[in-house]
Amino acid sequence: MVHSSTTRTLDCLHIKTTRVLLADVGTEAAELVGNRQLVHVALLKQEPGASFSLGENSSEPCIYSKGERFISKNMTYAITVSFTSTHRGLYEQWLVLDFEMRPVLLRKLKVRIGQQLLDDTKDPVLNHGVILQSAKRWTRENRVIIPCSCRTEKQEDLLKEYKPPQLNIHYKPSCNNQTALTDENYKAKMHEFLYNEERAEDQVVSRLNVCGQITTMDRLDSPKFGMEFAPQGELFCSVSIPYKLTIDSPEGLALKRSVQSALIAPLDSHHPNSKVYEARVLQLITRKNQIHLQLFKQCCSDLALKHNKSYQMEVQFQLDRHTLCSLHKAVDLLPDTSRVLPDLKNCGVPVSDITYESLNSKQQSALGFITGNHDGRNFTAPLLIYGPFGTGKTFTIATAAIELGKDPQNKVLICTHTNRCILDGRQASLIQTWWDV
Repeated sequence: MVHSSTTRTLDCLHIKTTRVLLADVGTEAAELVGNRQLVHVALLKQEPGASFSLGENSSEPCIYSKGERFISKNMTYAITVSFTSTHRGLYEQWLVLDFEMRPVLLRKLKVRIGQQLLDDTKDPVLNHGVILQSAKRWTRENRVIIPCSCRTEKQEDLLKEYKPPQLNIHYKPSCNNQTALTDENYKAKMHEFLYNEERAEDQVVSRLNVCGQITTMDRLDSPKFGMEFAPQGELFCSVSIPYKLTIDSPEGLALKRSVQSALIAPLDSHHPNSKVYEARVLQLITRKNQIHLQLFKQCCSDLALKHNKSYQMEVQFQLDRHTLCSLHKAVDLLPDTSRVLPDLKNCGVPVSDITYESLNSKQQSALGFITGNHDGRNFTAPLLIYGPFGTGKTFTIATAAIELGKDPQNKVLICTHTNRCILDGRQASLIQTWWDV
């Protein structure tokens, strides 16, 4: 993609605000496109807790539009991007301008609401007696961690093999490293990407850390299972969090997809090698600003905890690293990089004469690649389908699966990174017509 010369950043001091960003592409970018007409305009990123839209204050967010919508009298383009947010934070959007040339023009927009994230010069946020805790993260290097669950030996070995980025001597964070992927550096770059992802996710999770008052109880009213009682010798506790934990907030999203446990200890446990106790996060009983934990026997016994009491504790929520470590292992187990980083010059492009009236040209090309054949002398590279929401990615894949299902010799495996089905009801019913799902 062609980047314009600068990144546009807008600072807003108030929450619950709408701001309008006027996107100018810069002189250098204007020279690249010349007199070409703007054909397509799109917003590529979805930011939890914020809404970007093409145009001013529309009732429904618009993430794609024809370029002719933005043309002005003097044959220039004035593109307005509206922004709305109810949460403090730094939000980024990618505005793509397609002048029917490749690469397309990409303009990065950033909006900062409220104080800058991770600004230690500001006073800590207070909420019902709970304050944010900025102390050093607890690890096996500086604390004795009493686990709450029995991991298998295989899982423990995996976690030890791929230590967190801050403890891994082989990880060296690099800023804006634009080195091209090659066969020689592929595995190292993939490990670096995963560690960068872990650091970014861990930053969000660490914002949930609190020190203050917790309240213990021996029963909870679960919205799914009704009244739930703690096992003998164990307790539940509630922790107030100074953030909204809804799915559209960064903290709520991180809690839902990346956190299964927390470490807890009394506030006077600041000397090295103090014991900290692992507790299970009860996802189904998480409230808007409150998280419930299950405290296990040794924690309750060692700290002499009783039900219906309040205690001063520090709680540090833990990123679930097992999935990330599994991805690290998968990278190391690659026998070679020919499948994931193919030599495109020596790859064949499958061709198919199948047409579907409901598919556009790009979708039809993807269908032809998936279902087509070539002379067999060349290697076929993997196909990556990407695009904004609502552009038909899932529909195209479902259509290809249906087409492949017409041949009883074909086998199709559809996987996702979550347990939720990727297909809506209409697409699922179409596939079930041909496959035993």
